Amino acid sequence: MKVSRRFQLSVHTILFIAVYGDEKGLTCDYISNELKCNPIVIKNILNLLCRNDFLIKVPSTSSIKLKKDVKDITLWDVYKITDEVNIKNIFCSDDLQINNPIISDLPELLVTPFEKVMSCIKDTLSKVSIDSLLKQYNY
Repeated sequence: MKVSRRFQLSVHTILFIAVYGDEKGLTCDYISNELKCNPIVIKNILNLLCRNDFLIKVPSTSSIKLKKDVKDITLWDVYKITDEVNIKNIFCSDDLQINNPIISDLPELLVTPFEKVMSCIKDTLSKVSIDSLLKQYNY
């Protein structure tokens, strides 16, 4: 399994806003410049985070702030909005033309083990808050 770049950038963006949000008026351009990332990518990440109630855009100052407390944002919360969580959609074999019943039923056979894996991932990521990550780095 891979972790998407969008998940990594979303976590990085939330951490950045948590650390620097009160000191500066954070804008999309400022964040993208600091994270050395394309402004359109950061804009899309910010919009995703806003749509899912992680951030708020302050119109009077054009700045971005966290809407939730860092203790209330877990890695699982971020993962759910950035990566595919539906186990039944992780297999890319629907275009294979295989007549062997063992091979053609393989995705169905693997759903249960992968559901267990996702349950472990959910349990682990749910225990890690943005606050705990910040504390690891003494912020």
